[in-house]
Amino acid sequence: MTTALIMAGGKGTRMDIDCEKPLIKVNNKTMINHVIDALQNSNYVDNILVAVSPNTPLTRQYLEDFPVNIIQTSGIGYIEDLSEVLSNRDYVEEDEVIMTIVADLPFVTGEQLDDVFEHYFERKKPAMCVSVPEFLFEKHGITPTLVFDGLVPTGVNLLLANNDEQDQTIYESKNVELAFNINTIHDLDLSEKYLH
Repeated sequence: MTTALIMAGGKGTRMDIDCEKPLIKVNNKTMINHVIDALQNSNYVDNILVAVSPNTPLTRQYLEDFPVNIIQTSGIGYIEDLSEVLSNRDYVEEDEVIMTIVADLPFVTGEQLDDVFEHYFERKKPAMCVSVPEFLFEKHGITPTLVFDGLVPTGVNLLLANNDEQDQTIYESKNVELAFNINTIHDLDLSEKYLH
């Protein structure tokens, strides 16, 4: 069994709008709904968890009728919230494979996620970070939040459900949809242009 964990507890302060970031609509559908659809269309995902926090009460309410398990975290920060989930045996088994994915990737597809899973299982390492080349960001006018050796982390990772340090590989995806991590109003505007 493979579990996907959507991280949806952040404050989203860079958006500077009066709406919880996972609930922002892209192409008439909330961003978190796009991510859930992609996970449901993956051949590898058996179970979907969503980590919410005191920062995202409306997201929690919105998800009540979705086929997901909602986990309340402290909302202190991404790493802290992730650690809370990975150590919670009510939701994940020790050393179970977990895909973590941010709630603001509205263009990701199940096929792309299957590609990520296949690369992960081929590499036989406990952890894998999915990145996109910086030039894809430049091509579409997207401003990356972090660049490391010409690669930009996408917010999609695979790891084992424990809090141990894990040997990690980096998978360089050429899927531009993984570059559209919506963090700012500018990113949102660009996403609308990309749709057209």
